[in-house]
Formats: sequence, structure tokens, C-alpha cells
Amino acid sequence: MVQIKEAVLGSGEGYDYKALCMPTLPYCGSRSKPAPPTTFYPLDEPLPLLLSLLMGLQHAFAMVGGLITPPYVVFRFTIDFANVELQQYAISAALITSGLCTLVNLAHWEIPLSKKLFGKRLYIGSGLLSVMGTSFTFLPIFEIAIGQMMDNDIDGTVAYGKMLGTSMVCAILELCFSLVPGKFINRMFPPVVCAVTVTLIGVALTGTGMKYWGGGVVCGDMIWKEHSQVVDLVGFDREVYPVSALPSAICENGKVKLPYGSAEYVGLGFAVLCFLVLIELFGSTFMKNSNVILALLFGYMVAGVSSYDDLPYVDSAKIKAAPVVDFLWTEWFGIGFYGPAVVPLLVAYTVTTVETIGDVTATHEVSELDVKSKQYTRRIQGSL
Repeated sequence: MVQIKEAVLGSGEGYDYKALCMPTLPYCGSRSKPAPPTTFYPLDEPLPLLLSLLMGLQHAFAMVGGLITPPYVVFRFTIDFANVELQQYAISAALITSGLCTLVNLAHWEIPLSKKLFGKRLYIGSGLLSVMGTSFTFLPIFEIAIGQMMDNDIDGTVAYGKMLGTSMVCAILELCFSLVPGKFINRMFPPVVCAVTVTLIGVALTGTGMKYWGGGVVCGDMIWKEHSQVVDLVGFDREVYPVSALPSAICENGKVKLPYGSAEYVGLGFAVLCFLVLIELFGSTFMKNSNVILALLFGYMVAGVSSYDDLPYVDSAKIKAAPVVDFLWTEWFGIGFYGPAVVPLLVAYTVTTVETIGDVTATHEVSELDVKSKQYTRRIQGSL
């Protein structure tokens, strides 16, 4: 019984849930009784099930929007506007692939026979707490390339298969980077370059969040989708989706359709922001560590109990219509090659290489691990 309790809740000062769950009062601290120090959990410390689930769900909730947006945008606004089943498959495939690749990246497996073939041990995965997913870097390349092929009377799904094959070939560049000795990698991508890149990514994400605030992820990225040029999209029906002559988007959330930047949408996002601020001010240590998932669930709750002209903000019709279980092999696009996309994809893979090195380095440092050790070099190689 004791072992089960330790496995679920943990034991020791680091798992004092009474202290972790007590709310805090800002500016009311006492010099004689300072706040308890934040508990640090080393890389290989086994976390109890409850803490692991909460932290894992927080990251899962935070990353879902970024994972599903690129494939959804490509399949809806480039390949086939009206094929909802294909769009649902793209979202499922992105989530499945990201989950599997994340498991591999966390494992840090040694490649069999690598010592004999390459003269050194090679690894797959970084072995650090990190996730792998779709990248917005490739989104404009896929949109433009598939659009060009469709202009030449190539079916959208066939064009997507050609881009998959081209991506497979260009991905060899990042594999080649992973074989470069660590000292040369550091010279090619010095810490200052990687740090600036990761910082700029964070700055860009701040702007992205502000943009999504006006009506949702897809509406924020595709604000032109109600413009007259949308009639050229495959599967678009002017009677079902009336097109305005003005380039202003009508954002659809559930059954509510309001212009981009409407007070209702901004207010919903502002409620989440206010809840985050309240958690940071008054929340317990436990709540502050789970602030993202708590704020997102609060936003979902507000949206679920709210309506606009008796229309719900949350519509489960598409969820009910979707298959209960989906797999990667339920759709097949074929594998081809598209030459004009090679150079842009090589540039994109170089960018993701810099991002990966920066992310792994930052994670290594905050995990209080030595960034000059051989283990760090192996983690960089494995992540690439």
C-alpha cells in the first residue's frame, strides 16, 4: 500500500502536497518566514504518477494548437476546402506522428552497429524532456509548391505525396548535420546564433498568440479566407460560404460566426489571460506549475457555458462525425518528387537544425547539466 502511494503521490519534502497546494498572498510575506524554495527535480528522478500526468497534460494542451494548424491549413485551404474527412485525417496523422516521434526522442536509443560503421556510437533521440511536432517553417513552402502543381492540373493529394517524397530526400541534410563532430557543430551553429534564434522564435510566438486572440488559430492565420480569391480553392461552395468583397475574415467558432477581432472573441481570450494572472498572484506552487492547463480548461469552460444569440461557441458535430479511431495508413498519397521545392526545403531544414540545437542547449542548461560534456554532444546528435 505504501509503495502504491509513493508511486502515485511520491514521498519526501519535494511532494508535500499541503505546502504545494496552499495559495499565496503577494506582498504579504515575512522576512522571518521566507517562502519555501522551489523544488527542482533532476533529469532522471522518477516522478509520481499524479505529477507526471498534470505536467504532461499541461504540455499536451499547450502544443495541440501548434501541432494541428499546419496540416489543417494545408489540407483545407490548399488541397480540398470541402473534404472534411481528409482534414480530420491530417489532424489525426499529425498528432499520432508527433506522439510517436516524441517517445523516440525521449528514449535516446543507441543505433546498433554504429560504432563499427561510423567509428563512434550514434544515438536516436535527445533523452531530454522535449516534444517533436509539425513546424510552421514548412507551411508556406508546402502551400506554394502544392498550389503550383495544382495549377498544372495535378491533383492535390498527388501533389502532397510529391512534397512528402521531396521532404524525405531533403531531410537527409539534417541527418548529415547529426554526423558532424560536436566541435564543428558548435562552430557552424555557435551558442549566440542558436540563442538569438530561439529568442526570436519566442518573440514571434508572442505575436502569433496576439493574432490568434482575435478569433482562433486558423482564422488568425488565414484572415483572407473570406476574400474573393477563396473561390479558387478546390471544393469551395459560394452558396455555403458567402464571400465578401472586403478582405475581412468571419471567424467560425462552434456555430458562432463573428468578424475577426470581435469583442466576444477578445473577451474570451482576456478571461484566460486574467485567470493566468490570478494564478500567478494567488495560486499555489502546484497551480503555478500547471498554470497553462488550468487557464486553458477555464477558457474551455467559459466557452462551453456561453452562447451568442443562442448559438454555442462549442460544437461537437464534427467530433461526433469523425471516426472513433484513426491510423496513419487509412489514407495513402503516394510518394513522388518535386524539384522546385528542393532549395526551399533545404533552407527550412537548416533553420530547424538551428532551432533544435538551441532548444536542446536551453533544455540542457535549465536541467542543470553540463553543456560542455560528451553527453551534451550526444544529445545534440541524437536530437538531429
